[in-house]
Amino acid sequence: MSEAIGQGGGAVALGPRGIGEILATAFQLYRRYWRTLLGIAALVVVPLTLLQYVLGHWLRTQGEVTRSGVVVSTSFWAAASASLLAALVGLLLYQVLTGAITRAIAAEVVGEDPGVEQSYRFGFVRLWSVLLVSVLVGLATVAGLILFIIPGIYIGVRLAVSIQALVVEGKRGTEAMGRSWALVVGHWWHAFGTLVVAAIITGLVNSVITAPFSAGAWFVQGVAAAVATIVTLPYGSLVGVLLYLDLRARKERLDLDTLRADLRASTG
Repeated sequence: MSEAIGQGGGAVALGPRGIGEILATAFQLYRRYWRTLLGIAALVVVPLTLLQYVLGHWLRTQGEVTRSGVVVSTSFWAAASASLLAALVGLLLYQVLTGAITRAIAAEVVGEDPGVEQSYRFGFVRLWSVLLVSVLVGLATVAGLILFIIPGIYIGVRLAVSIQALVVEGKRGTEAMGRSWALVVGHWWHAFGTLVVAAIITGLVNSVITAPFSAGAWFVQGVAAAVATIVTLPYGSLVGVLLYLDLRARKERLDLDTLRADLRASTG
C-alpha cells in the first residue's frame, strides 16, 4: 500500500456514502491493494485453516463407527468437537484479520503505509482486547436471539463496528460496544443493509470456490477453504472499516487530522 487512500486517488472521502458506494469502494480498495490484503490474510488463514481440517479429520476418524470395514456413522462427540474447533478457529481468524486490516486501511486513509508486518503486529498486540469485545458482542447478540430472533439481529447490527472503534479509537471492552451503539443510532437500516449485502457477496464467492471440492479428500477441502477465506475475509473487513468511517462521518465531523490523532492515541 503505497498510495494513501484518503489523499491519493481519493477512493475514500471522509464523508457519508450509500450502501452501493461503500461496497463499490471496498471493491476498489481490494483491487488496488489485493497483494497486501491477501498477504495479511494468508499469514493466519493458511496455517490455522489447515490445522483446523487436520484436527477435525482426526477427531472424526476417532469417532467413526464401522461395520464390515465400512464407515456408517460418526459419534456425536467427535462431530461436536470438530464443529466447536471450526467455530473457535473461525473466531480467531476473523478477529486477528479484522484488527490487522482495520489498522492497515485506517492508516492508509491518513497517508501512512503500515505494511503487512506492522499491521499484524498491531493485530496480535490487541488480540485479547479484540477477543474480549468479540465475546461480549457475541453474548449480547445470542441473548437477543434467545429472547427472539429480531432483538438479536437488532443488537448485532448496533454493535457491528465495536472492533473498529477499538482498533481506531482505542476504545476497550464495553466502551467500544457503547461507541458502536451510539454510531449506529439513526442509521440502523443503512448498517443492516450494508452488512447483509456484503455477507451475501462473500458467501457466494466462498461457495463458488469451495463447491467444486466439497466431495474431495479432506485435505483438498481444507486447501479450498483456506483459499476461499483468504479471498473473502479481506473484503468483509474492508466493508466493516468503511461502514465505521461512514457512520462517523454521518454523526460527527471526521477529517484526516482527527482520524490520524485517533490512530496515534490508540497505538499507545
